[in-house]
Amino acid sequence: MQVGDVITTYADISKAKKLIDYKPNMPFYDGIKEFVKWYKESEKV
Repeated sequence: MQVGDVITTYADISKAKKLIDYKPNMPFYDGIKEFVKWYKESEKV
C-alpha cells in the first residue's frame, strides 16, 4: 500500500440507482480489466 491508500471504502450508489436507474451488472475487477482493454485499444497506448 502507498501513503494515503485506504483499506476499506463504503461507496454508496443508492443515489445513482434512484436518479439514473443505475444497475451494475459486472463484477468490479472484470470491469477494470475491460476498461484497460478498451483504453489501450482506443488511445493507442
